[in-house]
Amino acid sequence: MDTTTHMKEPSTPDQTLLVLLAQSGDRAALEQLLHDVYTPLRRYIIRLAGVTLADDILQETSIQIFRKLPFLREPAIFRPWSFRIASRIAFSHLKRSRRWQPLDDVPPEQLISLDPSPGELPDEVFVNLLDRVTPASRAVLLLHYQHGLSLEECAAILDIPVGTIKSRLHYGVASLRKHLTPERKPA
Repeated sequence: MDTTTHMKEPSTPDQTLLVLLAQSGDRAALEQLLHDVYTPLRRYIIRLAGVTLADDILQETSIQIFRKLPFLREPAIFRPWSFRIASRIAFSHLKRSRRWQPLDDVPPEQLISLDPSPGELPDEVFVNLLDRVTPASRAVLLLHYQHGLSLEECAAILDIPVGTIKSRLHYGVASLRKHLTPERKPA
């Protein structure tokens, strides 16, 4: 029996302990927390706001985590809390850069440029399609499908009601389907 386990993130008790240590001024614990959350946050931010804004957003997120960590009352929710901070900063950057464009103005040939295998969209095509969804719906799609979070967890991260999460998810999926050509729609 193989007892080695490769975890993408520390277990909740370890993370909770790190948060408590960091709140007490332990610099090594803070660095470990930031290191552990860096990769999932970066992946989320890149998909939400794009590669060009990702480094700035991630840096601002790290600074906000550092500044606000002493005020986090429930250390066990550090990860969703950090995603909430990243989401708010990303939305702010997107609003400032006015990055999204109206969906109706984009020709379909710009959206699908690769030949996907049946029933599966390549990552590049999916990312290209995500750029055509509003940032609010994009955040829900990424948190729910890429990070495997429940709708309730998505609502907690984005600090909005579950009903709004469902609406944004429905709108995002409908927008993605609208831009798929008939031969690429799932059966």
